[in-house]
Amino acid sequence: MNRVEGGHIVRVLIADDNPLIRRILRAMVERQEGFEVTGTVADGDECVEAVKSLKPDVLSLDLEMPRVSGRSVLMKLLEQNARIGVVVVTGLPFNDQPSVNDELRSLGASAIIYKDFSPAGNDLGLFQSAYFKALRQAAKVH
Repeated sequence: MNRVEGGHIVRVLIADDNPLIRRILRAMVERQEGFEVTGTVADGDECVEAVKSLKPDVLSLDLEMPRVSGRSVLMKLLEQNARIGVVVVTGLPFNDQPSVNDELRSLGASAIIYKDFSPAGNDLGLFQSAYFKALRQAAKVH
């Protein structure tokens, strides 16, 4: 278990339907000082249940998942008054769509991070830096 100043560990639940992305995010979080993975889930139904049972500090949430989408997960968490920071990690390029960003934030997302690990896409180091900054901020808010 990684300790940080004050002894607080940020507990992260990872929700993504892509097993490779789940493994990448899990490995990143497990190597980062001050963070731990409370669990990983592959769909929105599992995500809502895992938030209740595992009580993570932060949810790393994919938007496009089977059965229950990430957007629906946000709505359910809002209805349940869940006290959790949420970082949306999506392959959909919403950076140039302020209305979508505003909607996701109104549903409880603390940050929206674009995942593109292709050679022509974002540098993994830049993604990792933005991801942990967003996780830290989301954990402080909630």
